[in-house]
Amino acid sequence: MIVLYKYLLFDLDETLFDYQAAETAALNRVLQEYDVVEYAEQFKKTYHLINNKLWSDYEKGLVQKDEILATRFSKTVAQLKLSLDGSKMTVDYQLFLGQGYQLIDGAIKCLEKLRQQGFKLYALTNGVERTQLSRLSGSSLDRYFEKVYISEQTGSQKPFLAFYDFVFNNSPEIEKEFALMIGDSLTSDIQGAINATIDSCWYNPHQIENNSGIQATYIIGNYDELINIVSK
Repeated sequence: MIVLYKYLLFDLDETLFDYQAAETAALNRVLQEYDVVEYAEQFKKTYHLINNKLWSDYEKGLVQKDEILATRFSKTVAQLKLSLDGSKMTVDYQLFLGQGYQLIDGAIKCLEKLRQQGFKLYALTNGVERTQLSRLSGSSLDRYFEKVYISEQTGSQKPFLAFYDFVFNNSPEIEKEFALMIGDSLTSDIQGAINATIDSCWYNPHQIENNSGIQATYIIGNYDELINIVSK
């Protein structure tokens, strides 16, 4: 067997975790908790626009993660002119999201097979540390990874080279020529791999058209395709 890769670096949200399901469940609980279910659709639409813009700015280094957490609900509440405590909503939302253990179908089976084949697995995420650690533990994903790297710990975030430098400096066993980054985000995971000069695999199950100019080494639509690539 030709050894192409030994070290597989996985993004978490929308690569292994079903983040959309977890986010929807957490938002619904917040809306119920604050008795604003009647505004649910408008609230979610406004929140998503604000939240997505903040995370996009975070990937570009324009805002800090603390600003995202401190302002996304407050901005939503203000825009909708609701008399609610956005700061408290943030705390409750993170608690509920930390209980979002939903996984994409086949994630566990994929990781188990890769581990059985001798690959070393690592998790690399820009998510909120306390939330991600809770979800990793609650879903039992944590037992598959040699190490978990979260942007709050590294002092930087994907796609910046500083994030990957931290990973490689703290896991010196990883040989970059045998490392593969797997993730759903072109701007975070794939661009990050390019910056770090390692191969990348874009997880694109919904066959989204790529107009970004960012090119991955591989494109897959399911976990079986990943296993076929690394098991050559």
